[in-house]
Amino acid sequence: MNSNSFKLLAFSSVIALTAVSFEKANAQTETVNATLTTSSAITTTDVSNMDFGEWLVQFVALDTPAITLTNDGSVASTQTGSVVNGSQVVQITAPATEGVVNVRTPAPATLTITRSASSDFVDGGLSLTSTSYRTVNDGNNALNADAATGTVTTLVAATDEVVRFGGVVSITATPANAIHTAQFDVTFSY
Repeated sequence: MNSNSFKLLAFSSVIALTAVSFEKANAQTETVNATLTTSSAITTTDVSNMDFGEWLVQFVALDTPAITLTNDGSVASTQTGSVVNGSQVVQITAPATEGVVNVRTPAPATLTITRSASSDFVDGGLSLTSTSYRTVNDGNNALNADAATGTVTTLVAATDEVVRFGGVVSITATPANAIHTAQFDVTFSY
């Protein structure tokens, strides 16, 4: 290359650098997002209903017979209450299941269990007069009426805590030969 070419090249470079140095520098902005996911989810599963079994029931006035269903995993129902005046409350078929609801939380927790929306037997002479629940961690607890509360403790994250339900059906008249149903809701909350 000749010296004019070098001079021309050097001059062009100086002009280009001067032009760049006088332009405004453009800034670039990036947004960094932050996320946090929380989970206080309570998962429940209705495993089985309270089944008191099949019974022969003949009521005599002044007696106070009842049928009691366990909540301890033994799945048994027995006649309780007085039948001294001649009432008959005789088991024909043993119960198939206690009421069972599984509850799980993402981390160990102490939950409140609340009973609500009760619907007693519509058949004359039968009443679900008391209910109770039991867990391995919380023992045996009454849950007899709407708005009644108790405690259920889940000790292991993401693992079912078994809540077993039993109760007492009081008898005040001879019921019709039929399947009789009652129900109530239970809500688990923090």
